[in-house]
Amino acid sequence: MKNRSFGNTGLEVSEICFGPMRFSAKEPGDDAVSRTGKRALERALERGVNFIHSSYEYGTRWAVSDVLATHPRRFDLHHVIKVPVPDFEDGGHFDAGKFRLRVEEALRDLHTEHIAVLQHLQRSKPNSDERRIPDIPTVHPALLETFQKLRDEGLVGALTTFPYTPGFARAALDTGDFTGLVAYYNVIEMEMADFFPGLQEQGHGVLCIRPFMAGLLTDRRADRAALPEDDRMRADSWDAAYARLEQVGTVFGQGVRSWTAFAIQFALAHPIVSSLIVGLNTPEQVDQVIDAAESSQLHLGDFEQAYELYQREGPV
Repeated sequence: MKNRSFGNTGLEVSEICFGPMRFSAKEPGDDAVSRTGKRALERALERGVNFIHSSYEYGTRWAVSDVLATHPRRFDLHHVIKVPVPDFEDGGHFDAGKFRLRVEEALRDLHTEHIAVLQHLQRSKPNSDERRIPDIPTVHPALLETFQKLRDEGLVGALTTFPYTPGFARAALDTGDFTGLVAYYNVIEMEMADFFPGLQEQGHGVLCIRPFMAGLLTDRRADRAALPEDDRMRADSWDAAYARLEQVGTVFGQGVRSWTAFAIQFALAHPIVSSLIVGLNTPEQVDQVIDAAESSQLHLGDFEQAYELYQREGPV
């Protein structure tokens, strides 16, 4: 497994970041799904993954904890955790105690002394730019003060933003308070690529979530006509995405032998992307994704072809 630098932070992370979003049951137990998920994490570590994404919201951190409790590599791993403060019901108020709590519970559960990357989420109800952007000037001073204390204590490393929307991304990144971006990004959802030049110039990194676009960019679902009638991607809301997929297929032609492999390789084609956060539930999925990453021959020119299509056609 290859490593990449996360911007200019000095952090070296594996190109694939293990995502445990749905890899186990929500409650501790010895069920088949959880046993398979734990084997998936063990397989990922065996193959050189050194980066793990987690959140208390997923309800699966207990299974990550079980694997890492006695794992010989646990002190060599890097972690990125979600820190949603303020959250939906907080009325735009930043709670320093809640922020610290999320860090400390992760340190405990993950059997580590350091969280490499904090993925900050600023939420509101409704979770709209109109509500969230005006709160940035009041949230950020308290956010930075709390983050700095945690960093001075050696508990955390980099602070990144998960903006949800391009509008909030622009406002958040313009503050200069973050050293990276965590965002949905794939060959169809390319809105966040607009920020790549500026982030690259500033020496920041990008962590990509959703490289498969919720499963559309996989061999299982890329052929929409072959999907069962009750498949969720038969809904009209996916029409535009499948139309763009057809355009992408025209651009890359015979270069796409497997959409699953292509999705991973494309998301890594731009050098600013440090790691892909991928939900991995079985050892077989781990091997498929890592094999795709390790065999990639896509490069910046491939990104530029897709980005040209996105600029011409607009967002999906």
